[in-house]
Amino acid sequence: MNKITIITIILTLMTLTTANAQKTVIEGTVLDAQGKKVDAYVTVGPKGTGNILSFADTDSKGRYKLEFTTQVDSVTVTASGLAIGNQIKIVKNRSQRVDFRVKEKTVQLKEISVRTQKIRQNGDTLNYIVGAYQQQGDRVIGDVLKRMPGIEVSQSGGIKFNGKSISKFYVEDMDLLQGRYGLATNNINAQDVATVQVLENHQPVKALQGKTLTDDVAINLKLKDSAKGTVAINTMLGGGVQQAGGWHIGSRPLSDGQTVIGKNPLWTAEFVGMYFAKRRQNMTLYKGNNTGDDVSKELTQHYSGINSVGLYPFCPTGAIMPSGSGLPQKRTFDNHSHILTMNHMEKVFKDSEIGINIAYHNDRIRREGSSESDHFMSNDTRLLTSETMTSETKVNNLNIQARYNLNAQNGFVANVLKFDTNWNSDRVDGLLSSERTGAAPVNYGNERVRQHFDRPQLSVSNTFNTIRNLGKHTFDLHFSAGYSQRPNTLSVGIDSLLQGTSTVYMQDVTSRNIVGDFHTNYDFRFGAFTLNYGVVAHASLHGIETDLDGFDTGNYSSRNDLWYNTYELVLGQQYKYEKGRWRLSLGCPLNLYTQTLDDRIRDDRHSYVHLLVTPNVSVHYEWRDWTADANANYSKTVGDPGGIYSGYIMNNYRSFQRSYIEQLSETDRIGAGASIGYRSALNATFFRINGSYSRTRDNQIYGTVYQGATSVVQAVDQRTEADRYSLSFDGSKGFDWLLSTLRAFGGYGYSTNEQLIGGTVYPFHSRSVSVGAGGTITPLPWLNFVLSSGYAWNISQTNGSNNNLAQTVRSATQRLKVNVYVTKQLTLAATVEDNYNNLTAENRHAWFGDATAKLKLKHIDLELQLNNLFDQRQYTRVNYSGLDIYTQTSQLRPRNIVGTVRFKLL
Repeated sequence: MNKITIITIILTLMTLTTANAQKTVIEGTVLDAQGKKVDAYVTVGPKGTGNILSFADTDSKGRYKLEFTTQVDSVTVTASGLAIGNQIKIVKNRSQRVDFRVKEKTVQLKEISVRTQKIRQNGDTLNYIVGAYQQQGDRVIGDVLKRMPGIEVSQSGGIKFNGKSISKFYVEDMDLLQGRYGLATNNINAQDVATVQVLENHQPVKALQGKTLTDDVAINLKLKDSAKGTVAINTMLGGGVQQAGGWHIGSRPLSDGQTVIGKNPLWTAEFVGMYFAKRRQNMTLYKGNNTGDDVSKELTQHYSGINSVGLYPFCPTGAIMPSGSGLPQKRTFDNHSHILTMNHMEKVFKDSEIGINIAYHNDRIRREGSSESDHFMSNDTRLLTSETMTSETKVNNLNIQARYNLNAQNGFVANVLKFDTNWNSDRVDGLLSSERTGAAPVNYGNERVRQHFDRPQLSVSNTFNTIRNLGKHTFDLHFSAGYSQRPNTLSVGIDSLLQGTSTVYMQDVTSRNIVGDFHTNYDFRFGAFTLNYGVVAHASLHGIETDLDGFDTGNYSSRNDLWYNTYELVLGQQYKYEKGRWRLSLGCPLNLYTQTLDDRIRDDRHSYVHLLVTPNVSVHYEWRDWTADANANYSKTVGDPGGIYSGYIMNNYRSFQRSYIEQLSETDRIGAGASIGYRSALNATFFRINGSYSRTRDNQIYGTVYQGATSVVQAVDQRTEADRYSLSFDGSKGFDWLLSTLRAFGGYGYSTNEQLIGGTVYPFHSRSVSVGAGGTITPLPWLNFVLSSGYAWNISQTNGSNNNLAQTVRSATQRLKVNVYVTKQLTLAATVEDNYNNLTAENRHAWFGDATAKLKLKHIDLELQLNNLFDQRQYTRVNYSGLDIYTQTSQLRPRNIVGTVRFKLL
């Protein structure tokens, strides 16, 4: 009897424990007296608290479903709507069906004031109601994201929430695009999205939810029912003309018979197919144009997750190109761009899925511009170079990624296979003039320079990861391997116009990188404490072959043929305390780091062994809507592929470098940071303040010696230090008043460093300040303003110097866009932008203007763009790099007009 009683008690306790751990599911309908569906918002919360455990909107048939976990006995289910008010039912905390039959009320809107809740908070999830932020003229969801307080969309398409980059982007809880979420933000129609969810403290691995806490942020798009399970095909066709070109850089045309920028007729086209269902998703599209629009930004992979192997074949060589202006690409590039991508995901079973992502980018880009470099040689001597260039870049990139994923409560399995290849090239034609100023001035004359750089690359990799829960503890196993190679060639022909001589440089670089990585770890959990121990085995093999022809290397070789390999065996240890509002973490991995060098040119073989200890500590605290973080870390790196080659390599035709000295480079880094953040869904206020400090110590410094206008760089066995301080803030707030969202940001940076020039060490310091603000305001139902303003200031100068050579660079950008909603179908917009730089010799204020007209008809959308209204032909910007000042002038597209027509095929 005693055994039977004990077994009965155990089974009863197990049943009760299982029941307490299970989710409660409440579902039902919200219908009117006639049985027709009612638009309603249904919430559930503990009885008498006012808190929300879960929420849902009713679907097209009036149905809803709520899932939640709580230990309370009773819960309150509330159905809310403008036409029904609040309908409340109190029920027991168990899975059941709760139906509402409601009577719709006649509401006199003129007699009441209705305040829509634009942001709803449910635990760590913020729900932005898209309709509350969408305005006439917003076509895709990316247009609406830019108006949401707390969310920032950069020019590259990257998304941040309250100053933190997102780690995942989902559409209906599925990561179809694997980090290329620009495809979603630039193509999913805004009218198809009901809610944008921001998932804070996001843990994507279900087996680790509630076990391993994170501070990651993710975004999930919740679509309207009408956009689910249907095939949508959107098409756009367009064309235009631009003002005749015929201009060139200064008085020296460099086109050599090539098409002059500005003469081509304009065209643009896109074809976008989408399908989003519960178990299957697909996005396939083509986009192309020659209007300068950078469609390749949509293929940018903003995060990679477990599929990042870390392949970096060494190649320090490259052509000198016309520098970027910092303006949107459509103002500077003469392009012929094409992208084609297919993304497909299929849920095989409840928790498993397979997916494939294929992306191809083809482009031909022509640019023209000039650059002036002001190089520091000493406190009273500068090297001035001026170069005008025209370039043509041919791009062919292909990426294929296949994956399998099992993400269940009891375990996680993922396997990702990647294949990347490109066959890209650059061709540049330029004129170079240079001179040395100071006590002994020298004019080095003019030179005609032709560069051609072939830079193909091939990479293949596979990553496997599995996670299993063993009781309260967790086991993690990871294995990855990859191979990459770069057979690159840079050829340069230089004709001296002063001396009548010619020189040809040829640099061949063949680089290979083989990487293998294995790591496993095990978590022990004791209440609020977690002890994580793991073992990491990592190998990275670099094969480097180079051959330089045409440059006098003196007593040193012009060739390299070596293998530089690193092997790491790491004992990882991480200790965590997570309870209530506190999260503390202390790590102290021990790394047995082995390096081997096989230099076949010098017949030199060496091996080095180091024990590296790299501790880190972090603290996180939450209080209501406030968060605070602090962290500190120490790291040490020994050697790298860029510091072990003894033969000269041409970085570019004005810089030649050899890096080898007997002792490997050693770099110590100490870093610390702190931040404080605030976010409130109730008053739509978000801000974060960040501060950081870092110190770097190296046992080597790279010294520069100038031979005419050519710099020769060598590693020198001499200690050097650098310090960096930074402080930044970013905040935004949404207002119901004038339907506005305002944002402010700023930053301050101070750094100290050293440069070795001509055998003399010059300590120097740099300061930078930036501040800006912007927002969107709608003072009238038919009028909207979008404003942005930014200012930057920076200077670099040698310590203790009292000379006028150090110049302060000041720049500012002001932008105003006005949207006028003439009718519900017609939107007119005009944009004016001023770019200021104090060191520009002429035209310090560069003004740009654009105008658009959008007409929305029943089945098609028409748009007319007029770009570069003021017909700006050049833009100049100035910036510091160390003690050197660089001035870049870009030629711009002339005034142009483009018309497009959009329509749905399905």
